[in-house]
Amino acid sequence: MKVWTRIAMVLALLFVPLVASAQYRDLDQALGNLNRGFGSGDAQAIIAGLGDNDKVVLQFPGLADQSGPFGRDQAQYLLDGLFNRVKPTGFEQVNVGKNSSEGQYHIQARWTIVVGGKAQARDLYITLRSKGGDRYTLLSVTSGSK
Repeated sequence: MKVWTRIAMVLALLFVPLVASAQYRDLDQALGNLNRGFGSGDAQAIIAGLGDNDKVVLQFPGLADQSGPFGRDQAQYLLDGLFNRVKPTGFEQVNVGKNSSEGQYHIQARWTIVVGGKAQARDLYITLRSKGGDRYTLLSVTSGSK
């Protein structure tokens, strides 16, 4: 029984660094996760690019009561609440630009949601930050107002 306990402890310790350093492994994965997250209301897909110590600035004027920098758990909670209020039905990338000097990618997208039974299209402005190599973390998401 002691052997299995030790094996379980080793596996648990190996898993902890992976969770703490979570981030999108490349730009394609980041864009795919954001598409799935905002296109179908999958908060987990969006925050997959955040490590435990990362913060993301979230701003959804007129849709969410809170805005500002949030940690991983807080961002999950805010996005889950947002997706319970509005039903995402589409996400289309309009423009993706790289800012090499800042190590960032700026994404402009068209986000379609249903609010109170009526469809709305809003602009989303998303910033990703390079974490060295091809890895990226989510830095900010801002929705244009209606």
